Amino acid sequence: MKILVTGANGFIGEALVSSLLSTPHKPIACVRKSVKPTLDCEYRFIDNLDSTTNWHEALKDIDVVIHCAAKASVTKEEANNPASSLKEVNTLATLNLAKQAADAGVKRFVFLSSIKVNGEFSLPNQPFTPIVTQPPTDPYGLSKYEAETELKKIAQDSAMDYVIVRPTLVYGNKVKGNFRSLMKWAYKGIPLPLGGIKNNLRSLVSIENLTDFIISSIDNPNAKNNVFLVSDGTDISTANLLNNIAAGLGVKNRALPIPPLLIKAGARLMGKEHIAQRLCGSLQVDISKTENTLNWQPKISTQEAVQKTAQYYVSNLSNSKRNSWQRPLDMAFSAAGLVAASPLLIGTTIIGYFDTGSPLFIQERVGKDKKPFKLVKFRTMTLDTASVASHLADNSSITKLGRILRKTKLDELPQLINVLKGEMSLVGPRPNLYNQQELIEARDNQGVYDVLPGITGLAQLSGIDMSTPELLAKTDKEMIDNLTLHKYFSYIIRTALGKGSGDAVKTTPEIAGNPEQS
Repeated sequence: MKILVTGANGFIGEALVSSLLSTPHKPIACVRKSVKPTLDCEYRFIDNLDSTTNWHEALKDIDVVIHCAAKASVTKEEANNPASSLKEVNTLATLNLAKQAADAGVKRFVFLSSIKVNGEFSLPNQPFTPIVTQPPTDPYGLSKYEAETELKKIAQDSAMDYVIVRPTLVYGNKVKGNFRSLMKWAYKGIPLPLGGIKNNLRSLVSIENLTDFIISSIDNPNAKNNVFLVSDGTDISTANLLNNIAAGLGVKNRALPIPPLLIKAGARLMGKEHIAQRLCGSLQVDISKTENTLNWQPKISTQEAVQKTAQYYVSNLSNSKRNSWQRPLDMAFSAAGLVAASPLLIGTTIIGYFDTGSPLFIQERVGKDKKPFKLVKFRTMTLDTASVASHLADNSSITKLGRILRKTKLDELPQLINVLKGEMSLVGPRPNLYNQQELIEARDNQGVYDVLPGITGLAQLSGIDMSTPELLAKTDKEMIDNLTLHKYFSYIIRTALGKGSGDAVKTTPEIAGNPEQS
């Protein structure tokens, strides 16, 4: 049986494809064309994920589609109307795929929805069931709800059946978001004010249990045209969750036993009631239908899965700490470089005033842990152009001085200030702009933001720019995982000798702009 998995480069999709490889089923990973294949399976590629995507080639000879691809967050530009951008991907793109799948003869469409279709919180001892009495108010939940509703109609009018899966909070190895933040804070010994939240109950689902359930639903006749809620089968309070995280991390749980009433009162004073509700409220699901209909049971308990996730986090953290030599070298070389190059810095600044009237280019970039910082470099483009990535910039916007600075890499010299301040490293992934959402998501999935961004690195020396976000993120990850003292010096020396092109500006005009993004 051939199974097409969309979003196969995401947290859930990648884990699902990996699990499918150990079954008799044949998984086919469907990703965007910019993604570099990493799993040992067949790949099919699409240009984008929206209501106009042509799935004809990807759907050839497919028996089952498992649709994991989705949009969970919005960019700053989309924040004024989040419902529209979420609906485009989660509703319209899903229905576009489902219609083409039905026309292509696909037998089953497994749709990964969300528990937010039921709501943000459940009442005490009244867990959610698959029945939804009214549409959710949350834009993300609403986009999934509307997709579910229309998917049922498509199945009713065709030979294709559906399986809708509504998981709770998914966690496991490589998890991001709030769950990863909890592990990070607990590991650092930060006394979180959550130890007193003992009476709420949350249903979670480990990535192992979720992928196991999805695989069990692929060819089970009882799954036909059904909606299933999925969790680990046992619920846990916020306080107990922190206890298990600390146990897995091998640290003492320093959470403060502050009563929930005080947390809610403080949140109310700050106008953050919704945050307090998330921390103190319950979200339980009833998976009895899931267990009885498919004769399915969770493979791993919440306690065991949470601790395994925490242990994986510590293991990865230990790997990242193995390059403890990097920061001292960065500081020494950047300080020495600024002193030695001070005449050149002063001279270039003076010439820059005659060239553009504004010799320094300062721009907000995404740094370690996705925190913003101000990157400093010499200006190489004219003032009257907007900020875009270099691969989108017009070559004609580069000034005469700018060409010299770019060719000699001297435009990067002021970034030694960023290195000295601890905002960058000499070697690391090039920092991106905040409007490069696709790259941010790709790098976030690869854990690239766990390290400081750098002036140079493997991607720049390999000629890989930000026009291929998935490839760039995977190359960055490869560099991070394999960085040694020898490679550190090699990258610096090769860059100083003029090797690599990095984010070179196109020679053919495409979009006028002054990204200074090389």
